[in-house]
Amino acid sequence: MKEFFVGIFENDAGAPLTHLDDERKAIDVLLLKEKEIFSKEIILNEGIDGFISKLQLLTNVMTVFHFSGHHNNDDEAITLSDEIFNDKGLIQILNNAPKLKMVFINGCSSQKIVDALSNVPIVIGTKTPVYDHFAKTLSTRFYELLLNQKDNIDTAEKIEAIFNQAQGFQHGYYEDSENTERGPMAADDIDNKINNYSFKINREATDFDLRTMYYPDPDNFPVKNRFQNLINEIKQEENLKEDLYKYYPYFLCIHLEILSDFHDINNSIYQELSKERYWVIRSMFKEFLNFLKFSAYSIIWSISKRDLDFKAKLSSQLKEILRENLEIGWESHVQDKITEDLFFIYNNIPDEYLEKNVLWSELKACVIQNRQLFKDVSDFFSAHMEHNQNSKHNYIKTELYLEKFLRNFTFLRSLGIESIYDVFYNQFRYDNQRSYVINRSYYPVSKRPTALDDKKSEIFEVTDDEALLDIDIHSVYICTTKNKSGKPKRQLNLSPFYLDVNSTSVAKDKIKLYYLDRYSEATEKLIYKEVINAKVDRNNDSKKRKLGEEIEVPLDEDMILALYKDGKKDIIEIEEKKKIRDHFEYIKNLISYS
Repeated sequence: MKEFFVGIFENDAGAPLTHLDDERKAIDVLLLKEKEIFSKEIILNEGIDGFISKLQLLTNVMTVFHFSGHHNNDDEAITLSDEIFNDKGLIQILNNAPKLKMVFINGCSSQKIVDALSNVPIVIGTKTPVYDHFAKTLSTRFYELLLNQKDNIDTAEKIEAIFNQAQGFQHGYYEDSENTERGPMAADDIDNKINNYSFKINREATDFDLRTMYYPDPDNFPVKNRFQNLINEIKQEENLKEDLYKYYPYFLCIHLEILSDFHDINNSIYQELSKERYWVIRSMFKEFLNFLKFSAYSIIWSISKRDLDFKAKLSSQLKEILRENLEIGWESHVQDKITEDLFFIYNNIPDEYLEKNVLWSELKACVIQNRQLFKDVSDFFSAHMEHNQNSKHNYIKTELYLEKFLRNFTFLRSLGIESIYDVFYNQFRYDNQRSYVINRSYYPVSKRPTALDDKKSEIFEVTDDEALLDIDIHSVYICTTKNKSGKPKRQLNLSPFYLDVNSTSVAKDKIKLYYLDRYSEATEKLIYKEVINAKVDRNNDSKKRKLGEEIEVPLDEDMILALYKDGKKDIIEIEEKKKIRDHFEYIKNLISYS
Protein backbone atom coordinates (compact mmCIF):
# COMPACT_ATOMS: atom_id res chain seq x y z
CA MET A 1 0.00 0.00 0.00
CA LYS A 2 1.01 3.63 -0.58
CA GLU A 3 0.14 7.00 0.75
CA PHE A 4 -2.15 8.79 -1.70
CA PHE A 5 -1.67 12.56 -2.00
CA VAL A 6 -4.41 14.68 -3.58
CA GLY A 7 -3.32 18.26 -4.22
CA ILE A 8 -5.71 21.00 -5.37
CA PHE A 9 -3.96 24.13 -6.72
CA GLU A 10 -6.47 26.68 -7.97
CA ASN A 11 -5.70 30.26 -8.97
CA ASP A 12 -8.16 33.10 -9.40
CA ALA A 13 -7.45 35.09 -12.58
CA GLY A 14 -9.00 38.18 -10.99
CA ALA A 15 -6.62 38.06 -8.00
CA PRO A 16 -3.74 35.77 -9.02
CA LEU A 17 -1.39 34.24 -6.46
CA THR A 18 2.12 34.79 -7.80
CA HIS A 19 3.78 31.86 -6.09
CA LEU A 20 1.00 29.25 -6.26
CA ASP A 21 2.38 27.45 -9.30
CA ASP A 22 5.89 27.39 -7.80
CA GLU A 23 4.42 25.64 -4.74
CA ARG A 24 2.61 23.13 -6.94
CA LYS A 25 5.76 22.33 -8.99
CA ALA A 26 7.95 21.94 -5.89
CA ILE A 27 5.53 19.53 -4.18
CA ASP A 28 5.00 17.60 -7.41
CA VAL A 29 8.75 17.07 -7.81
CA LEU A 30 9.12 15.98 -4.17
CA LEU A 31 6.36 13.39 -4.55
CA LEU A 32 7.72 12.15 -7.86
CA LYS A 33 11.04 11.34 -6.17
CA GLU A 34 9.15 9.18 -3.66
CA LYS A 35 6.80 7.38 -6.05
CA GLU A 36 7.47 4.06 -4.28
CA ILE A 37 5.77 5.47 -1.21
CA PHE A 38 3.41 8.17 -2.51
CA SER A 39 0.87 7.97 -5.27
CA LYS A 40 -0.38 11.40 -6.25
CA GLU A 41 -3.04 13.31 -8.13
CA ILE A 42 -2.21 16.98 -8.75
CA ILE A 43 -5.22 19.03 -9.86
CA LEU A 44 -4.27 22.41 -11.35
CA ASN A 45 -6.88 25.01 -12.33
CA GLU A 46 -9.45 22.44 -13.45
CA GLY A 47 -12.30 24.48 -12.04
CA ILE A 48 -15.48 23.24 -10.42
CA ASP A 49 -16.09 20.36 -12.85
CA GLY A 50 -12.56 19.00 -12.55
CA PHE A 51 -12.58 19.43 -8.79
CA ILE A 52 -15.84 17.52 -8.33
CA SER A 53 -15.13 14.74 -10.84
CA LYS A 54 -11.62 14.06 -9.51
CA LEU A 55 -12.65 14.18 -5.87
CA GLN A 56 -15.49 11.72 -6.53
CA LEU A 57 -12.92 9.22 -7.74
CA LEU A 58 -10.32 9.86 -5.05
CA THR A 59 -12.19 10.55 -1.80
CA ASN A 60 -12.18 6.94 -0.61
CA VAL A 61 -8.49 6.28 -1.39
CA MET A 62 -6.69 9.52 -0.50
CA THR A 63 -4.64 9.67 2.70
CA VAL A 64 -3.44 13.29 2.34
CA PHE A 65 -5.55 16.20 1.02
CA HIS A 66 -3.88 19.54 0.25
CA PHE A 67 -5.52 22.75 -0.99
CA SER A 68 -3.64 25.88 -2.01
CA GLY A 69 -5.49 28.90 -3.26
CA HIS A 70 -7.84 31.61 -2.10
CA HIS A 71 -10.21 30.96 0.77
CA ASN A 72 -12.93 33.53 1.41
CA ASN A 73 -13.82 33.57 5.07
CA ASP A 74 -16.88 35.79 4.50
CA ASP A 75 -18.34 33.50 1.85
CA GLU A 76 -17.05 30.44 3.73
CA ALA A 77 -15.82 28.88 0.49
CA ILE A 78 -12.63 27.96 -1.32
CA THR A 79 -12.12 29.77 -4.61
CA LEU A 80 -11.54 27.65 -7.71
CA SER A 81 -10.43 29.03 -11.07
CA ASP A 82 -14.02 29.48 -12.27
CA GLU A 83 -16.30 29.05 -9.27
CA ILE A 84 -16.43 28.68 -5.51
CA PHE A 85 -16.98 25.49 -3.48
CA ASN A 86 -18.65 25.96 -0.11
CA ASP A 87 -16.75 25.02 3.04
CA LYS A 88 -19.77 23.09 4.30
CA GLY A 89 -19.60 20.65 1.40
CA LEU A 90 -15.82 20.28 1.59
CA ILE A 91 -15.97 19.61 5.34
CA GLN A 92 -18.61 16.92 4.85
CA ILE A 93 -16.54 15.20 2.15
CA LEU A 94 -13.31 15.25 4.16
CA ASN A 95 -14.91 14.19 7.45
CA ASN A 96 -16.22 11.09 5.70
CA ALA A 97 -13.09 10.14 3.74
CA PRO A 98 -12.27 6.76 5.36
CA LYS A 99 -8.49 6.63 4.82
CA LEU A 100 -7.67 10.31 5.19
CA LYS A 101 -4.73 10.90 7.50
CA MET A 102 -4.05 14.60 7.01
CA VAL A 103 -5.63 17.76 5.54
CA PHE A 104 -3.66 20.93 4.80
CA ILE A 105 -5.75 23.97 3.83
CA ASN A 106 -3.13 26.50 2.71
CA GLY A 107 -5.39 29.48 2.10
CA CYS A 108 -6.39 32.57 4.01
CA SER A 109 -8.36 32.26 7.28
CA SER A 110 -9.23 28.57 7.13
CA GLN A 111 -9.58 28.11 10.90
CA LYS A 112 -13.33 27.38 10.66
CA ILE A 113 -12.55 24.46 8.37
CA VAL A 114 -9.86 23.27 10.80
CA ASP A 115 -12.33 23.39 13.70
CA ALA A 116 -15.06 21.58 11.74
CA LEU A 117 -12.83 18.73 10.51
CA SER A 118 -13.39 16.67 13.66
CA ASN A 119 -13.13 13.27 11.97
CA VAL A 120 -9.74 13.80 10.28
CA PRO A 121 -6.75 12.77 12.42
CA ILE A 122 -4.45 15.68 11.47
CA VAL A 123 -5.53 19.12 10.19
CA ILE A 124 -3.34 22.11 9.27
CA GLY A 125 -4.82 25.50 8.48
CA THR A 126 -4.58 29.23 9.00
CA LYS A 127 -6.03 31.57 11.61
CA THR A 128 -5.83 34.77 9.53
CA PRO A 129 -4.93 35.85 5.98
CA VAL A 130 -1.49 34.58 4.88
CA TYR A 131 1.12 35.91 2.47
CA ASP A 132 1.46 34.05 -0.81
CA HIS A 133 5.23 33.62 -0.73
CA PHE A 134 5.29 32.63 2.95
CA ALA A 135 2.53 30.05 2.37
CA LYS A 136 4.48 28.55 -0.54
CA THR A 137 7.77 28.42 1.39
CA LEU A 138 6.29 26.87 4.54
CA SER A 139 4.27 24.15 2.78
CA THR A 140 7.09 23.05 0.44
CA ARG A 141 9.57 22.92 3.31
CA PHE A 142 7.10 20.90 5.38
CA TYR A 143 6.60 18.31 2.64
CA GLU A 144 10.34 18.16 1.98
CA LEU A 145 11.03 17.40 5.65
CA LEU A 146 8.12 14.98 5.72
CA LEU A 147 9.38 12.98 2.74
CA ASN A 148 12.93 12.94 4.08
CA GLN A 149 11.55 10.95 7.05
CA LYS A 150 8.92 9.01 5.14
CA ASP A 151 9.83 5.64 6.68
CA ASN A 152 9.35 6.90 10.23
CA ILE A 153 6.16 8.92 9.90
CA ASP A 154 3.75 6.66 11.71
CA THR A 155 2.31 8.89 14.42
CA ALA A 156 0.55 12.25 14.53
CA GLU A 157 3.18 13.45 17.00
CA LYS A 158 5.99 12.89 14.48
CA ILE A 159 4.11 14.78 11.79
CA GLU A 160 3.47 17.64 14.21
CA ALA A 161 7.18 17.70 15.10
CA ILE A 162 8.06 17.91 11.39
CA PHE A 163 5.61 20.79 10.91
CA ASN A 164 7.25 22.56 13.88
CA GLN A 165 10.65 21.96 12.26
CA ALA A 166 9.39 23.65 9.06
CA GLN A 167 8.27 26.61 11.13
CA GLY A 168 11.65 26.63 12.87
CA PHE A 169 13.44 27.07 9.55
CA GLN A 170 11.14 30.00 8.80
CA HIS A 171 11.92 31.50 12.20
CA GLY A 172 15.63 31.07 11.70
CA TYR A 173 15.90 32.46 8.19
CA TYR A 174 13.14 33.64 5.88
CA GLU A 175 13.66 35.66 2.72
CA ASP A 176 10.96 36.98 0.44
CA SER A 177 12.24 37.92 -3.00
CA GLU A 178 9.63 40.66 -3.26
CA ASN A 179 10.74 42.64 -0.21
CA THR A 180 13.65 43.05 2.22
CA GLU A 181 12.41 40.82 5.00
CA ARG A 182 15.11 38.41 6.14
CA GLY A 183 16.81 37.10 9.24
CA PRO A 184 16.54 38.91 12.58
CA MET A 185 15.75 42.21 10.83
CA ALA A 186 12.14 41.09 10.41
CA ALA A 187 11.73 38.83 13.44
CA ASP A 188 8.42 40.34 14.52
CA ASP A 189 6.94 40.17 11.03
CA ILE A 190 8.05 36.54 10.65
CA ASP A 191 6.55 35.67 14.05
CA ASN A 192 3.21 37.09 12.96
CA LYS A 193 3.23 35.05 9.76
CA ILE A 194 4.17 31.81 11.50
CA ASN A 195 1.59 32.32 14.23
CA ASN A 196 -1.07 32.48 11.53
CA TYR A 197 -0.87 28.68 11.19
CA SER A 198 -2.59 26.07 13.36
CA PHE A 199 -1.97 22.34 13.73
CA LYS A 200 -4.69 20.12 15.20
CA ILE A 201 -4.74 16.43 16.17
CA ASN A 202 -8.17 14.77 16.50
CA ARG A 203 -7.58 11.67 18.59
CA GLU A 204 -11.30 10.88 18.59
CA ALA A 205 -11.38 10.58 14.80
CA THR A 206 -12.68 7.23 13.58
CA ASP A 207 -9.91 4.64 13.23
CA PHE A 208 -7.32 7.20 14.37
CA ASP A 209 -4.47 4.71 14.88
CA LEU A 210 -5.29 2.83 11.72
CA ARG A 211 -5.30 5.95 9.54
CA THR A 212 -2.22 7.62 11.01
CA MET A 213 -0.03 4.52 11.33
CA TYR A 214 -1.09 1.46 9.38
CA TYR A 215 -3.01 2.24 6.19
CA PRO A 216 0.12 2.54 4.03
CA ASP A 217 1.61 -0.65 5.45
CA PRO A 218 -0.86 -2.80 7.40
CA ASP A 219 1.74 -5.54 7.86
CA ASN A 220 3.43 -3.28 10.41
CA PHE A 221 0.41 -3.59 12.71
CA PRO A 222 1.77 -5.41 15.82
CA VAL A 223 -1.03 -7.91 16.25
CA LYS A 224 0.57 -10.28 18.73
CA ASN A 225 2.47 -7.74 20.82
CA ARG A 226 -0.40 -5.28 20.89
CA PHE A 227 -2.89 -7.92 22.05
CA GLN A 228 -0.47 -9.50 24.51
CA ASN A 229 0.37 -6.12 26.03
CA LEU A 230 -3.32 -5.33 26.40
CA ILE A 231 -3.96 -8.65 28.17
CA ASN A 232 -1.01 -8.13 30.51
CA GLU A 233 -2.17 -4.61 31.30
CA ILE A 234 -5.69 -5.79 32.17
CA LYS A 235 -4.39 -8.66 34.32
CA GLN A 236 -2.14 -6.27 36.23
CA GLU A 237 -4.88 -3.65 36.71
CA GLU A 238 -7.39 -6.21 37.99
CA ASN A 239 -4.89 -8.46 39.79
CA LEU A 240 -5.93 -11.51 37.75
CA LYS A 241 -3.88 -14.62 38.42
CA GLU A 242 -4.74 -16.79 35.41
CA ASP A 243 -4.99 -16.44 31.66
CA LEU A 244 -7.50 -13.74 30.83
CA TYR A 245 -9.71 -15.95 28.67
CA LYS A 246 -10.49 -18.16 31.69
CA TYR A 247 -12.40 -15.29 33.27
CA TYR A 248 -15.11 -15.33 30.60
CA PRO A 249 -18.18 -17.55 30.06
CA TYR A 250 -17.62 -20.56 27.83
CA PHE A 251 -19.12 -19.13 24.62
CA LEU A 252 -16.71 -16.19 24.76
CA CYS A 253 -13.63 -17.76 26.32
CA ILE A 254 -13.07 -20.35 23.59
CA HIS A 255 -12.54 -17.57 21.05
CA LEU A 256 -10.29 -15.61 23.38
CA GLU A 257 -8.29 -18.75 24.11
CA ILE A 258 -7.48 -19.11 20.42
CA LEU A 259 -6.37 -15.49 20.18
CA SER A 260 -4.33 -15.78 23.39
CA ASP A 261 -2.54 -19.01 22.57
CA PHE A 262 0.69 -17.20 21.73
CA HIS A 263 3.12 -20.08 22.23
CA ASP A 264 1.42 -22.76 20.15
CA ILE A 265 3.35 -22.98 16.88
CA ASN A 266 0.32 -24.52 15.17
CA ASN A 267 -1.72 -21.52 16.24
CA SER A 268 0.39 -18.96 14.33
CA ILE A 269 -2.35 -18.20 11.80
CA TYR A 270 -4.34 -16.65 14.63
CA GLN A 271 -1.46 -14.40 15.71
CA GLU A 272 -1.22 -12.32 12.53
CA LEU A 273 -3.49 -10.26 10.31
CA SER A 274 -5.22 -13.25 8.75
CA LYS A 275 -8.69 -14.21 7.67
CA GLU A 276 -8.58 -16.98 10.29
CA ARG A 277 -8.12 -14.47 13.12
CA TYR A 278 -10.71 -12.18 11.54
CA TRP A 279 -13.35 -14.95 11.57
CA VAL A 280 -12.62 -15.85 15.18
CA ILE A 281 -13.19 -12.24 16.29
CA ARG A 282 -16.38 -11.77 14.32
CA SER A 283 -17.69 -15.12 15.62
CA MET A 284 -17.03 -13.92 19.16
CA PHE A 285 -19.03 -10.78 18.43
CA LYS A 286 -21.93 -12.91 17.22
CA GLU A 287 -21.76 -15.10 20.34
CA PHE A 288 -21.76 -11.99 22.53
CA LEU A 289 -24.89 -10.61 20.87
CA ASN A 290 -26.50 -14.04 21.16
CA PHE A 291 -25.78 -14.07 24.88
CA LEU A 292 -27.30 -10.59 25.30
CA LYS A 293 -30.34 -11.68 23.31
CA PHE A 294 -31.00 -14.87 25.25
CA SER A 295 -30.27 -13.18 28.56
CA ALA A 296 -33.12 -10.78 27.77
CA TYR A 297 -35.50 -13.69 27.19
CA SER A 298 -34.35 -15.30 30.43
CA ILE A 299 -34.78 -12.08 32.41
CA ILE A 300 -38.32 -11.67 31.09
CA TRP A 301 -39.05 -15.31 31.91
CA SER A 302 -37.64 -14.97 35.44
CA ILE A 303 -39.66 -11.83 36.14
CA SER A 304 -42.86 -13.47 34.89
CA LYS A 305 -42.43 -16.37 37.32
CA ARG A 306 -42.24 -13.96 40.25
CA ASP A 307 -44.91 -11.57 38.99
CA LEU A 308 -47.88 -13.37 37.46
CA ASP A 309 -49.22 -10.08 36.09
CA PHE A 310 -46.01 -9.28 34.22
CA LYS A 311 -47.17 -10.90 30.97
CA ALA A 312 -49.97 -8.36 30.73
CA LYS A 313 -47.37 -5.58 30.95
CA LEU A 314 -45.51 -6.78 27.84
CA SER A 315 -46.51 -4.62 24.88
CA SER A 316 -47.73 -6.24 21.69
CA GLN A 317 -44.76 -4.74 19.83
CA LEU A 318 -42.29 -6.26 22.30
CA LYS A 319 -43.95 -9.67 21.99
CA GLU A 320 -43.78 -9.41 18.21
CA ILE A 321 -40.05 -8.62 18.28
CA LEU A 322 -39.42 -11.48 20.70
CA ARG A 323 -41.29 -13.87 18.42
CA GLU A 324 -39.44 -12.66 15.33
CA ASN A 325 -36.04 -13.07 16.96
CA LEU A 326 -36.73 -16.68 17.85
CA GLU A 327 -36.98 -17.35 14.12
CA ILE A 328 -33.93 -15.32 13.04
CA GLY A 329 -30.60 -17.11 12.70
CA TRP A 330 -28.01 -14.65 13.97
CA GLU A 331 -25.03 -15.27 11.72
CA SER A 332 -21.77 -13.46 12.39
CA HIS A 333 -22.61 -11.03 9.57
CA VAL A 334 -25.27 -9.50 11.76
CA GLN A 335 -27.48 -6.68 10.56
CA ASP A 336 -28.87 -3.38 11.77
CA LYS A 337 -32.18 -4.81 12.85
CA ILE A 338 -30.63 -7.18 15.36
CA THR A 339 -28.82 -4.51 17.35
CA GLU A 340 -31.89 -2.26 17.21
CA ASP A 341 -34.08 -5.13 18.41
CA LEU A 342 -31.70 -5.74 21.31
CA PHE A 343 -32.00 -2.09 22.29
CA PHE A 344 -35.79 -2.17 22.06
CA ILE A 345 -36.13 -5.37 24.11
CA TYR A 346 -33.92 -4.22 26.98
CA ASN A 347 -35.31 -0.70 26.90
CA ASN A 348 -38.78 -2.18 27.47
CA ILE A 349 -37.81 -4.11 30.61
CA PRO A 350 -38.70 -1.64 33.41
CA ASP A 351 -35.82 -0.78 35.77
CA GLU A 352 -38.02 -1.53 38.78
CA TYR A 353 -37.73 -5.25 38.01
CA LEU A 354 -33.95 -5.12 37.63
CA GLU A 355 -32.92 -3.12 40.67
CA LYS A 356 -32.40 -6.12 42.95
CA ASN A 357 -30.27 -8.04 40.46
CA VAL A 358 -26.90 -6.45 39.65
CA LEU A 359 -26.21 -8.66 36.62
CA TRP A 360 -29.58 -7.91 35.03
CA SER A 361 -28.95 -4.18 35.44
CA GLU A 362 -25.47 -4.55 33.96
CA LEU A 363 -26.82 -6.40 30.93
CA LYS A 364 -29.37 -3.68 30.26
CA ALA A 365 -26.80 -0.91 30.73
CA CYS A 366 -24.43 -2.76 28.37
CA VAL A 367 -27.00 -2.79 25.55
CA ILE A 368 -28.31 0.75 26.11
CA GLN A 369 -24.92 2.43 26.47
CA ASN A 370 -23.23 0.55 23.62
CA ARG A 371 -26.05 0.79 21.10
CA GLN A 372 -23.96 2.77 18.59
CA LEU A 373 -20.90 0.56 19.03
CA PHE A 374 -22.93 -2.58 18.32
CA LYS A 375 -24.49 -0.93 15.28
CA ASP A 376 -21.13 0.21 13.90
CA VAL A 377 -19.54 -3.21 14.37
CA SER A 378 -22.61 -4.94 12.91
CA ASP A 379 -22.52 -2.66 9.88
CA PHE A 380 -18.82 -3.34 9.45
CA PHE A 381 -19.14 -7.13 9.57
CA SER A 382 -22.15 -7.04 7.27
CA ALA A 383 -20.20 -5.04 4.68
CA HIS A 384 -16.98 -7.07 4.81
CA MET A 385 -17.83 -10.68 4.14
CA GLU A 386 -15.33 -11.23 1.34
CA HIS A 387 -11.54 -10.96 1.36
CA ASN A 388 -9.57 -8.89 -1.17
CA GLN A 389 -6.42 -6.79 -1.42
CA ASN A 390 -7.74 -4.32 1.16
CA SER A 391 -8.76 -7.00 3.65
CA LYS A 392 -5.83 -6.39 5.99
CA HIS A 393 -7.24 -2.96 6.77
CA ASN A 394 -10.48 -4.70 7.74
CA TYR A 395 -8.54 -7.16 9.87
CA ILE A 396 -7.04 -4.22 11.78
CA LYS A 397 -10.53 -2.86 12.41
CA THR A 398 -11.51 -6.14 14.04
CA GLU A 399 -8.51 -5.70 16.36
CA LEU A 400 -9.83 -2.28 17.36
CA TYR A 401 -13.22 -3.83 18.19
CA LEU A 402 -11.50 -6.61 20.16
CA GLU A 403 -9.72 -3.99 22.25
CA LYS A 404 -13.00 -2.17 22.90
CA PHE A 405 -14.63 -5.46 23.89
CA LEU A 406 -11.98 -6.24 26.50
CA ARG A 407 -12.08 -2.68 27.85
CA ASN A 408 -15.82 -2.03 27.84
CA PHE A 409 -17.40 -5.23 29.13
CA THR A 410 -15.45 -6.08 32.26
CA PHE A 411 -18.58 -7.35 34.06
CA LEU A 412 -18.42 -10.47 31.88
CA ARG A 413 -15.24 -11.50 33.68
CA SER A 414 -17.20 -12.44 36.80
CA LEU A 415 -19.48 -14.93 35.06
CA GLY A 416 -19.39 -18.70 34.68
CA ILE A 417 -21.50 -21.38 33.01
CA GLU A 418 -23.06 -24.16 35.07
CA SER A 419 -24.79 -27.21 33.63
CA ILE A 420 -26.93 -29.62 35.67
CA TYR A 421 -26.59 -33.17 34.36
CA ASP A 422 -28.01 -35.41 37.12
CA VAL A 423 -30.51 -34.98 39.93
CA PHE A 424 -30.95 -37.70 42.55
CA TYR A 425 -33.73 -37.71 45.10
CA ASN A 426 -32.37 -37.99 48.61
CA GLN A 427 -34.48 -40.52 50.51
CA PHE A 428 -34.24 -38.58 53.75
CA ARG A 429 -36.89 -35.93 54.27
CA TYR A 430 -38.19 -33.86 57.11
CA ASP A 431 -41.83 -32.73 57.22
CA ASN A 432 -42.51 -31.07 53.85
CA GLN A 433 -38.86 -30.64 52.92
CA ARG A 434 -37.11 -32.77 50.31
CA SER A 435 -33.50 -32.74 49.22
CA TYR A 436 -31.83 -33.65 45.96
CA VAL A 437 -28.22 -34.28 45.09
CA ILE A 438 -27.36 -32.29 41.99
CA ASN A 439 -24.36 -33.17 39.84
CA ARG A 440 -23.05 -30.43 37.62
CA SER A 441 -20.31 -29.40 35.24
CA TYR A 442 -19.12 -25.88 34.78
CA TYR A 443 -16.70 -23.54 33.11
CA PRO A 444 -14.37 -22.13 34.24
CA VAL A 445 -13.01 -24.92 36.44
CA SER A 446 -10.87 -23.20 39.03
CA LYS A 447 -10.67 -22.17 42.66
CA ARG A 448 -10.19 -18.51 41.82
CA PRO A 449 -12.68 -16.03 43.30
CA THR A 450 -14.68 -15.45 40.13
CA ALA A 451 -15.14 -19.13 39.36
CA LEU A 452 -17.66 -21.61 40.62
CA ASP A 453 -16.46 -23.78 43.47
CA ASP A 454 -14.74 -27.03 42.62
CA LYS A 455 -17.37 -29.41 44.02
CA LYS A 456 -19.16 -31.49 41.40
CA SER A 457 -22.19 -32.13 43.60
CA GLU A 458 -24.36 -30.09 45.91
CA ILE A 459 -27.45 -30.58 48.03
CA PHE A 460 -30.50 -28.80 46.68
CA GLU A 461 -33.27 -28.47 49.24
CA VAL A 462 -36.85 -27.69 48.29
CA THR A 463 -40.28 -27.81 49.89
CA ASP A 464 -43.21 -29.81 48.59
CA ASP A 465 -44.96 -26.72 47.26
CA GLU A 466 -42.12 -25.83 44.83
CA ALA A 467 -43.69 -27.18 41.67
CA LEU A 468 -41.13 -25.66 39.30
CA LEU A 469 -38.29 -27.83 40.55
CA ASP A 470 -37.87 -29.84 37.32
CA ILE A 471 -37.79 -26.77 35.10
CA ASP A 472 -35.25 -25.06 37.33
CA ILE A 473 -32.77 -27.86 37.78
CA HIS A 474 -32.53 -29.39 34.29
CA SER A 475 -30.84 -26.31 32.93
CA VAL A 476 -27.80 -24.34 31.87
CA TYR A 477 -27.15 -21.35 34.11
CA ILE A 478 -25.11 -18.21 34.01
CA CYS A 479 -23.64 -17.75 37.48
CA THR A 480 -21.71 -15.15 39.38
CA THR A 481 -20.03 -15.05 42.77
CA LYS A 482 -20.69 -11.40 43.50
CA ASN A 483 -22.32 -12.05 46.85
CA LYS A 484 -21.26 -12.00 50.48
CA SER A 485 -20.49 -15.70 50.80
CA GLY A 486 -18.39 -15.88 47.64
CA LYS A 487 -20.28 -18.99 46.58
CA PRO A 488 -21.71 -19.23 43.07
CA LYS A 489 -25.11 -17.67 42.63
CA ARG A 490 -27.39 -18.68 39.78
CA GLN A 491 -28.39 -15.49 38.03
CA LEU A 492 -30.07 -16.63 34.83
CA ASN A 493 -31.50 -19.89 33.58
CA LEU A 494 -30.34 -19.91 29.95
CA SER A 495 -32.39 -22.94 28.92
CA PRO A 496 -33.74 -23.70 26.40
CA PHE A 497 -31.51 -21.24 24.55
CA TYR A 498 -28.29 -23.04 25.45
CA LEU A 499 -27.86 -26.82 25.65
CA ASP A 500 -24.98 -28.75 27.13
CA VAL A 501 -25.07 -31.85 24.94
CA ASN A 502 -22.38 -33.53 27.02
CA SER A 503 -24.84 -33.74 29.89
CA THR A 504 -26.36 -36.75 28.14
CA SER A 505 -23.06 -38.51 27.42
CA VAL A 506 -20.15 -40.10 29.22
CA ALA A 507 -18.40 -36.68 29.15
CA LYS A 508 -20.82 -35.25 31.69
CA ASP A 509 -18.16 -33.34 33.56
CA LYS A 510 -17.18 -31.35 30.46
CA ILE A 511 -19.36 -28.69 28.91
CA LYS A 512 -20.14 -28.67 25.21
CA LEU A 513 -22.58 -25.89 24.46
CA TYR A 514 -25.03 -25.46 21.62
CA TYR A 515 -27.05 -22.27 21.19
CA LEU A 516 -30.53 -21.87 19.74
CA ASP A 517 -29.98 -20.51 16.25
CA ARG A 518 -33.64 -20.39 15.23
CA TYR A 519 -37.09 -21.81 15.78
CA SER A 520 -39.06 -23.07 12.81
CA GLU A 521 -42.74 -22.68 13.55
CA ALA A 522 -43.65 -24.46 10.29
CA THR A 523 -41.85 -27.66 11.27
CA GLU A 524 -42.07 -27.22 15.05
CA LYS A 525 -38.31 -27.66 15.39
CA LEU A 526 -35.59 -25.93 17.36
CA ILE A 527 -32.33 -25.70 15.39
CA TYR A 528 -29.20 -25.49 17.53
CA LYS A 529 -25.62 -24.73 16.50
CA GLU A 530 -22.43 -25.60 18.29
CA VAL A 531 -20.38 -22.99 20.09
CA ILE A 532 -17.22 -24.15 18.40
CA ASN A 533 -13.56 -24.13 19.16
CA ALA A 534 -12.05 -23.04 15.85
CA LYS A 535 -8.71 -24.70 16.64
CA VAL A 536 -10.30 -28.10 16.05
CA ASP A 537 -10.69 -27.31 12.35
CA ARG A 538 -7.54 -25.28 11.76
CA ASN A 539 -6.50 -27.47 8.82
CA ASN A 540 -9.85 -27.42 7.09
CA ASP A 541 -10.60 -24.16 5.31
CA SER A 542 -14.25 -25.03 4.70
CA LYS A 543 -14.88 -25.70 8.38
CA LYS A 544 -13.12 -22.62 9.68
CA ARG A 545 -15.94 -20.44 8.51
CA LYS A 546 -18.70 -22.63 9.85
CA LEU A 547 -20.27 -21.70 13.14
CA GLY A 548 -20.52 -25.32 14.22
CA GLU A 549 -22.59 -28.40 13.47
CA GLU A 550 -26.36 -28.23 13.71
CA ILE A 551 -28.75 -30.43 15.64
CA GLU A 552 -32.53 -30.31 15.35
CA VAL A 553 -34.80 -30.91 18.30
CA PRO A 554 -38.46 -31.49 17.35
CA LEU A 555 -41.07 -30.24 19.78
CA ASP A 556 -43.55 -32.88 18.68
CA GLU A 557 -43.34 -36.06 20.77
CA ASP A 558 -44.05 -38.38 17.84
CA MET A 559 -41.23 -36.79 15.83
CA ILE A 560 -38.81 -37.32 18.72
CA LEU A 561 -39.78 -41.01 18.94
CA ALA A 562 -39.33 -41.36 15.20
CA LEU A 563 -35.78 -39.99 15.49
CA TYR A 564 -35.11 -42.37 18.35
CA LYS A 565 -36.20 -45.31 16.21
CA ASP A 566 -33.83 -44.08 13.49
CA GLY A 567 -30.96 -44.42 15.93
CA LYS A 568 -30.66 -40.77 16.96
CA LYS A 569 -30.80 -41.48 20.66
CA ASP A 570 -29.03 -38.26 21.59
CA ILE A 571 -32.11 -36.16 20.74
CA ILE A 572 -34.44 -38.03 23.08
CA GLU A 573 -31.77 -38.02 25.79
CA ILE A 574 -31.39 -34.27 25.46
CA GLU A 575 -35.14 -33.87 25.71
CA GLU A 576 -35.39 -36.12 28.76
CA LYS A 577 -32.56 -34.38 30.57
CA LYS A 578 -33.19 -30.78 29.63
CA LYS A 579 -36.98 -30.61 29.46
CA ILE A 580 -36.68 -28.54 26.31
CA ARG A 581 -40.35 -28.70 25.45
CA ASP A 582 -41.36 -27.53 28.93
CA HIS A 583 -38.92 -24.65 28.78
CA PHE A 584 -39.84 -23.56 25.29
CA GLU A 585 -43.57 -23.91 25.85
CA TYR A 586 -43.29 -21.46 28.72
CA ILE A 587 -41.52 -18.95 26.51
CA LYS A 588 -44.06 -19.37 23.70
CA ASN A 589 -46.96 -18.82 26.07
CA LEU A 590 -45.29 -15.79 27.58
CA ILE A 591 -44.96 -13.98 24.24
CA SER A 592 -48.08 -15.34 22.56
CA TYR A 593 -50.68 -13.05 21.00
CA SER A 594 -53.27 -13.84 23.67
